[in-house]
Amino acid sequence: ANLFESLPLFFAAVLIASIANAPQARIDLLAIGFVISRIAYLICYVANLSTIRSIVWLIGLVFVITIFFQI
Repeated sequence: ANLFESLPLFFAAVLIASIANAPQARIDLLAIGFVISRIAYLICYVANLSTIRSIVWLIGLVFVITIFFQI
């Protein structure tokens, strides 16, 4: 569930940043960082690495918040 609960926030951040004419290259890089963090989260989940998984989840959240600040 944690893998998907941040998706609405991510979608909203990307849409709002795009509508606000934030630099597209920067949005793309941050979005790719978010996707990579979600893949790493899944790997940590499967490997039962709870502490690292929490850190990776936080990194993904930081990417989303950073996208919002591109406005």
